[in-house]
Amino acid sequence: MSSADAIAVQGVEHRYGDVTAVGPIDLTVPEGEFLVLVGASGCGKSTLLRLIAGFEEPTFGTVRTAGEPPVPGRGAGLVFQQPRLFPWRSVGGNVALALKYAGQPASEADVDLLLERVGLHGVARRRTWQISGGQQQRVAIARALAVDNPLLLLDEPFAALDALTRERLQEDLRRVSHETGRTCVFVTHSVDEAVFLGSRVVVLTPRPGQIALDLPITLPRTGLAPDELRGLPEFAALRAEVGAAVRTRSEVSA
Repeated sequence: MSSADAIAVQGVEHRYGDVTAVGPIDLTVPEGEFLVLVGASGCGKSTLLRLIAGFEEPTFGTVRTAGEPPVPGRGAGLVFQQPRLFPWRSVGGNVALALKYAGQPASEADVDLLLERVGLHGVARRRTWQISGGQQQRVAIARALAVDNPLLLLDEPFAALDALTRERLQEDLRRVSHETGRTCVFVTHSVDEAVFLGSRVVVLTPRPGQIALDLPITLPRTGLAPDELRGLPEFAALRAEVGAAVRTRSEVSA
């Protein structure tokens, strides 16, 4: 692992009983990269993310983040498919709690700034059930950004949202990741989402998940509106390449 690597996965294999879910996998993620893991259901994307987060330990091999074994709740902000907010707290209270646990100031101004970063204005005093599903997921992202961790891990955070809300959140996350410079690992089933968000896309094979394609995404990260970016011939070519890798591997395993 070099000093510029945020994540190093070396010879990793993970089993549940006698079933191999992932591996063997070797993967390094440089600092500041936005890595997207994509593949069919059950290919081990979320398992690999949990290994990086430290929620599970590999059966074989090693995982390192910033050169150390990952510890759950330390060193990485986490966003899941469901927002997992505390309903007895206000929107701002959910963000303030993350700041408090991190030992950081939790002033009203700090909370408002984090909410504004994810496109939420004037909702800090609302209860979580008073805002939409898309807004709740924005709060979950703000909470993950509240702690000054260099790593952000996202497990299909937009999967349950309608198409329009999903696209808006993709745009916001792309902007926020560029502004903060955090290393991101994002799990998705969507090929379009993978190419739009990622600076690099890794396609996993069906179980046991192994790397079928490791593709740098050489699209502009700034300067283009989302529709302009998706309209580029290069975007279409990259989406076709990733889609073909996902389909081919799924058909082989069927």
